[in-house]
Parts: sequence; structure tokens; C-alpha cells
Amino acid sequence: MTQAVETTSAQTQVIATAELAVIEREIQKLREGLLRPFAQKFHYPLVVGTASGLPTVLCLGNHSSGKSTFINHLASINIQETGVAPTDDGFTLITYGERETVTDGRATVADPNLPFSEFQQYGNDFLDHLKLKRRPIEALKQICLIDSPGLIDNPGALNDGSRGYDFNAVVRAFANSADLIIFFFDPDKPGTTGESLRVFTDSLSDVMYKLLIVFNKVDTFGDVRDFARTYGSLCWNLSRVVRTKDIPHIFCTFVPGLTSATDRMIDLTDFEKSTSELKREIGRVGQRRRTNMVGALLDSARQLRIHATVMRHVGMQLMWARLAIWGSAIAALGLGGWLLWYYRSHSGLLTTGLILLGVGMALGVGSGFLLRSRLRGLIGKLDAIFHDIFSKELLEHQNTRFLEGLWGAVKPRTVHVLKTVGPGGVPFSPLWLHKLRKLRRATETDIPEVLGKVSQ
Repeated sequence: MTQAVETTSAQTQVIATAELAVIEREIQKLREGLLRPFAQKFHYPLVVGTASGLPTVLCLGNHSSGKSTFINHLASINIQETGVAPTDDGFTLITYGERETVTDGRATVADPNLPFSEFQQYGNDFLDHLKLKRRPIEALKQICLIDSPGLIDNPGALNDGSRGYDFNAVVRAFANSADLIIFFFDPDKPGTTGESLRVFTDSLSDVMYKLLIVFNKVDTFGDVRDFARTYGSLCWNLSRVVRTKDIPHIFCTFVPGLTSATDRMIDLTDFEKSTSELKREIGRVGQRRRTNMVGALLDSARQLRIHATVMRHVGMQLMWARLAIWGSAIAALGLGGWLLWYYRSHSGLLTTGLILLGVGMALGVGSGFLLRSRLRGLIGKLDAIFHDIFSKELLEHQNTRFLEGLWGAVKPRTVHVLKTVGPGGVPFSPLWLHKLRKLRRATETDIPEVLGKVSQ
């Protein structure tokens, strides 16, 4: 890594080591002590950032957009092969090692000391296109760089399998675990190819807050008019995939020394500043990691609270239905038995007793069916249940779309869990009401306070 990046990393280390350790313990306590029991009890995946692994930068971009060249520039050494033609069709993890080594994908994901075991699920075709490069470069002790295959115009459908594995899913997994995502464009392809369009819309839609957009190789322009025309084309293409009112900031960068000063008529002063700014952002990836960890914890806590609250309400409704069914069954059996015992000689009451016994047994035998029917009805009313439970909060929040947006993200999982566990697997204990209050306090006070500390 260049001296500029190393200096920037040192300058941006605003949280002392001891204080950072305290913050990480707070995150661990909240995650394992409060969120984990909820996640296990209510069957909700706890997807939060962990402290395992190094701060990670994922580099994406069109073919020949300069990803590998920029990585080599940062490292001040040729780690990746570069060229106009495609030179690598796989993912490369680049990190520190005492000596120069290259490890294949299967060995990489099988190593218990590396945080990549989850990538085994994408199969051997993907692992054949994954490798880990270790280099004895001091600054790589603080960062892991991920180079990716160049994105291309692929004529296939959205689920095209021409790469041999689920490429979009792999990118999504790397993007979720990364702390910073850099998407490179270049003058030859100042827009989204077919594959990059799918990556934007499918793999990066939930992690846009991590994304930096880079317009690379700006030193290849002959004059400012060519730059302006191509830059405008890039902005127009991005407007189709970045669903915000304003186009995000675009870093206009270049790698010094690749073009001759006599071949261009464009001033690179501002572009040098933009390139340095991008390097500073990369240097801040450690702080980004801490912020991402707490941000992911807060997102998970908010979603988990809504899921658990709705699930518990459904569980309570099922509990009352269960009590009503079994109470009616016991009452019918008891009354029917009493009539049969004391009024054996009275034909009318004897018949009534037999009917009551039949009703009681039917309720007992059919209780499972009745409860499943009740659960289906409650699932159909989940939106109404959510609005009823959170009616006060919806009134208190000026932006009700925030809570409704959380519910929109949570609802599919809630429905899936309810259908999977059935009436007998839905928690209903009144004790969880107190714990839900603690979870709400964590989402509104405790976790935001930790986020404030790491953002300083």
C-alpha cells in the first residue's frame, strides 16, 4: 500500500485502542446477550457484522475498467495481472502474509482461520474461480482487497449460468461482508453492461451505503469536452440503476504514469485531488468497518424486534384459541360424562350426554386442525396486526414509512416462520413482553449510543 494510504490510516485512527476494545465488548454483549436469544427463540436469522477478519474492500467494475491496475497502484507492487484483454475470470482475495503465496479456493474456504467458510455453499465451479494471494506488504496487515472478474455484456437471462455458478449471489455475499465497495467505470464503457446492471439491481441494492462509484482512466481523455461528454453518459446510465433523486458522488481517478503527458490536453489537477480522496476513503475502511458493524447490529435489532413482537402477538392469540378449544372439549366431556352417569335412565339427557361426549372428543382430536386454521387466518391479517401493535409508534414517528419499510422487509420471513413452525412452535410466554421492552430500548438508545462513539 502506498505511503499516502498508510499515513491516512494513521491519521484517521481517532478511537484509541482501549476505547475500541470497550466498544467491541459492548457490541458483543448486545448481540449475544440480547439479540441472540430472540433470534433463536423466534427463528430469525441474526445477520450482523462481526469482528472476524480484516476490514475489506470489494472492487467491482466493467471489463478493463482498471480495477487490477488500481490495486497494484495501491500496493506499489504488481499483484494482479493487467491488460486490455480479460486476464482473470475469478475472484482474488489479497491480504498479508509472511511470504508470497497463492492458495486455491477450496483450501481458502476450508481454512478455519479465515472468515470465508460460508462461500462453500456456492459449489466447486465457484471455488475453481477463487484464490487467495498473500503478500509481505506491511499495510496489508490492516486490510483485505477483493478483486473481481470484469463485468460484461451477457446476452443470457437474469439467471444466466454461463459463469458456471450463481455470480450475482456470490457478489451479494462478498458485498454483504465487505466494508467498502468500489465500482469502477472507464471511458470506453461509461455505463452499465448487461451484467453490471444485474449486479447493481440484484446484488448491491441493500448495501448502497457502502458503495463508491469511480470513473477511472480520466487521464486518457484528449480534452475536457471528451471528458464532459463521457461523464454525462455515465451519469445518465447510472440514473437507470441508482434509485435516488440525485446521482451519488463520482470519484474521477487515474493511475499516474500510465499515459504520456504529451498525449493529452486535459488538466489533471482536480483529478489528482479526486484520486487522493478515494485513497483516503480506502484508508478509512477500518473506521467504516466499526460503523458497519454497529449499523448492521442496529438494523438487525430493529427488524428482530418487529418480527418478535408480531410473532408473540400471534402466539398469544393461538394460546387463547388453544385454551378455548381445550376448555370447551373438557367442559363437553365433563358435562357429557356427568349426564351419562346421573341420568342414564332419561333418554333425552342420555342422548345429550352422548352428543356432548362426541363434541368433546371431536374438539380434542380436531384441535390441531382448528389451530392451523386459526393460524392461517392470523397470517392473512398480519398487516392489520402490525398496524394495531405499532399504532402508537406510527403516530409518534413523523416518517411512518420507516416503520412500514421495516415491516415490509420483515414480513416475508415472519410468514415463512409461522408456516414452518406451525401453531405449536410460536412463542407466547408473557415473560417475553419485558424482554421486548429491553429490545426496544436497545434500538432507540443503547445501540445508537455505540454508533455515536464509533462515528466520532
